[in-house]
Amino acid sequence: MRYLLCIITLFSIHSAVADEYTVEAKAFHIETTLEAVFLPEKSEPIYISPNEWGDYTINSLVDHGSTVKKDSLIISMDSRDLDEQISSLEKSITTEALKLEQTQHELEQLNITTPRTLATFQRNEQEAEENLDHYMRIQQELDINTAKRSVLSSEFYLASQKEELEQLLKMYSEDDKTEETEEMILKRARYYVERAKFSLKTARINTERKLNTDIPRKLESIKRAADKSRIANTEAKQKLPRDIQIKQQAVAKAAKALQDNQQKLAKLKVDRSMMSLTSPVDGTVYYGKIQHGKWKSDTARKILRIGGKLQAHTTVMTIIPTNSPLCLYSQASEDKLAGISTDAKGYANTKLNPHQRFPVTISSIASYPSTKGSFLTTIAPTLPADLKIVSGMQAEVKIISHVIDKAIQVPVDYLKQTSDGGHSVQIKLADGKSSTRKVKLGASNSKWVVVTQGLEIDQVIIK
Repeated sequence: MRYLLCIITLFSIHSAVADEYTVEAKAFHIETTLEAVFLPEKSEPIYISPNEWGDYTINSLVDHGSTVKKDSLIISMDSRDLDEQISSLEKSITTEALKLEQTQHELEQLNITTPRTLATFQRNEQEAEENLDHYMRIQQELDINTAKRSVLSSEFYLASQKEELEQLLKMYSEDDKTEETEEMILKRARYYVERAKFSLKTARINTERKLNTDIPRKLESIKRAADKSRIANTEAKQKLPRDIQIKQQAVAKAAKALQDNQQKLAKLKVDRSMMSLTSPVDGTVYYGKIQHGKWKSDTARKILRIGGKLQAHTTVMTIIPTNSPLCLYSQASEDKLAGISTDAKGYANTKLNPHQRFPVTISSIASYPSTKGSFLTTIAPTLPADLKIVSGMQAEVKIISHVIDKAIQVPVDYLKQTSDGGHSVQIKLADGKSSTRKVKLGASNSKWVVVTQGLEIDQVIIK
């Protein structure tokens, strides 16, 4: 029983001591671990940016990891369909150019002939109106009088022939015997009388027709001609200028179509030049792209094969220039930012030799997060000559920051948060009681926090 009480007493003393901490000044630092990848400072992405053409089927390509020279072929594609379309478009352009030239010529002719034609229609209307006016004021009455006078003339002629026949009969009747010559003269005179009768009959019929039919019809005909000329002139004033506008639009449309096809042809020829991709520099071929400090090759592995199709604006290869310096790139999460800063130093190691460390310095930290909330961090390594690093290899980086030789620091689990958002600790007093003391904090790591104000060395704090 006494043994058990000793054990309990010792356990209580140990628990009391474990919940106390004597404040002291000692070295402090923050060690931040980052996962990083080696990538070149400079690289040349390989992709296509076509304007029109969309079918880029791979015929041949170099292997991943191949060493290439500048301007050497790295990807070739099937251009037969594109060549056929270019040829067809060139022929269409030739035809369209001829049609445009013809349409322009037709427009030029319209611009010349239209004013003349409009003047002709205007003149025809004016002449028709003048003809109608003249006929109604002068010619119609003249035609009526002329028709009537033809009957009077025929009547006068008949009367003259009758009188002449009567005179001959009187003259020849005085002789008891009519001579043969006289008979011939009388015969002729009687014939003239008959002919004059017929002429009078014809004149009466013709005059009646002229007065009742021909002259009214002539008036209506002249009126219709005037109306027809007026209508034709009105239509011409509307139609002919509109015909010019239509032809102008046809010229503009043909010119636009020709221009569009010429531009399309130029773009297709540029697209044709992308059927053979060459290396812009001497270097090594990597399938995939380098983006935001990462090497991504999933899309490239699906595309880069014989018969595969390149997608526009998609990097499928990256040429790493020969002797390009390597950098380390890391995506630092928000909780890492407190422990890293530009020019901060540390060390790194690789899987090639986990025990071989080499110094590193942070070159830059992005001022904005990526879409995943991490911050791109660039790290400059000082590589040993015997460490054969290539792009794509991984490294574990440790950055040492906030180094303080002597810092008053306490375990983080001794802190309590105050109602105003600050922090406090419980100080053990000489009489065994405790007192709350507000403190100001500085840098911290997962276990310790630096106290910049509120505590002194050798003070004892309790939980």
